[in-house]
Amino acid sequence: MTHNNRDDFDQCTALVFDLLYTNFPQEMDVAIDKLSESYEDNMLDNYFATMRFLQREGLLCYQELYYTVFKGVVLTAKGLKVLDTILDTSALKKNIAQQINQALESQNDKTIKMLIQEMMRVV
Repeated sequence: MTHNNRDDFDQCTALVFDLLYTNFPQEMDVAIDKLSESYEDNMLDNYFATMRFLQREGLLCYQELYYTVFKGVVLTAKGLKVLDTILDTSALKKNIAQQINQALESQNDKTIKMLIQEMMRVV
């Protein structure tokens, strides 16, 4: 399966935010090569770029990048606020983090894409 940059961004963002939200406020180590079953170079490059983008946007922070592992990753207050947001489009009245978790569990890429797009609008 080929990936495009935006699909990789959406998937990586959903996986990382689900992990960080579930474990908040603990700092986590995020191993890029463990986030996906696929090891396509382009996809891994996109995952690295996604993590750096999310840090630059102030949604998460990390202590260091050690080979393929982002060490000491945690949500920022801004990231937590965004994930706690309940979208107007949510009939279930679940926050973004809960909806991302459900979409990942059901492997619903379309919902993941929509949630990440909506989340970026909130940012």
